Amino acid sequence: MLRRVCLLTSALVTLPMAVAFAQERQPITNATCEELAARYEKLPFTNILPVEAGPVMVDGEEKPITIGFSQTGFNHPWRVSMLESLQAEACRHPNIELVVLDGNVDVAKQNNDIRDLIARGVNAVIMSPVESAGLVPAARAVMNEGLPLVVLDRDVPTEKTLFIGQSNVTMGEQVAEKMAADLGGKGKIVVITGLKGSSPAVDRDKGMKNVLAKYPDIEVLATGDGQWIREPAVPLMEDWLTAQPEITAVFSHAEESAWGAQLAIARANRCKDGIRHYTFDGSNAGFKAVKAGTFGADGNYTPFIGDIGLRAVIYQMTGKPIPEAKPYDQPGVTLTLPDSPVVTAANADEWIGRGWGDFEPTPDPCR
Repeated sequence: MLRRVCLLTSALVTLPMAVAFAQERQPITNATCEELAARYEKLPFTNILPVEAGPVMVDGEEKPITIGFSQTGFNHPWRVSMLESLQAEACRHPNIELVVLDGNVDVAKQNNDIRDLIARGVNAVIMSPVESAGLVPAARAVMNEGLPLVVLDRDVPTEKTLFIGQSNVTMGEQVAEKMAADLGGKGKIVVITGLKGSSPAVDRDKGMKNVLAKYPDIEVLATGDGQWIREPAVPLMEDWLTAQPEITAVFSHAEESAWGAQLAIARANRCKDGIRHYTFDGSNAGFKAVKAGTFGADGNYTPFIGDIGLRAVIYQMTGKPIPEAKPYDQPGVTLTLPDSPVVTAANADEWIGRGWGDFEPTPDPCR
């Protein structure tokens, strides 16, 4: 931290040291600590593992603390928003420095990135993995060094200090229940999953199947890997539209996939079919799409959990127990965050402005 402040004061000699630090632009988000402080007040879970602002004291001493953060990739604004919440927490503690690495949605690179963080001598690692099983070697490397390892959003099936996330199973159930109700318990659907093998994709699919088991007249025609982004969803949907004369709804694990599916429907001149869309991600744009009737429901899965991850590390380093952390069906313990309500037409106005992202929804190509 002192190194960073010195660099700042040499470049901005007319500013007081505290002001210079507050105005330093953070990597990736390009936000200042002053700007992040204002956003911190709006984060949804600041009451979980609370930590007072100020230096973090370890064994009664204020020492520089370096935390490594390995992100899946910054190719999606959801991932940038997670970093934003992490940086907002870090800015509250002047002796904490973050080292942020971009996994570029590449399992091999993210494994190498985490080994690089270890080599740099970080005091702890926070990771949101590209793919669950593929990041086991990296997780084991961190744990073998005796460093705290906090995993966010997507789990790894090996030992870790703590896994933090909302329940994708119950969220999948809520969205599927809304879909089943809208369809009157019968129809033909296609499913665009998130990245194959990632724990949110597995769990959202599990939640959907839990619900569809009660509705035998809802038939799943096809399932494909949308990888959380728009581009793979378009050819998937194009193929299904060619093969299937009747599709009632699309169950997409990500808003981007839903928008891709809509584009394919319009290109195929199938807008008249009235195909419904049910999705997840929790962006303000998604909530606006729900209000407009483009989406029937949006699973309200927040990216703003990076701050909790850093506070969990602080608890670990200062010897504080983590309340509510429990054993679960994977090695280690988990802190399951409360579900946020699925956003539907009935509550969209309440949630617009409380999601992530400041972009507008993709215009519905069928309107």
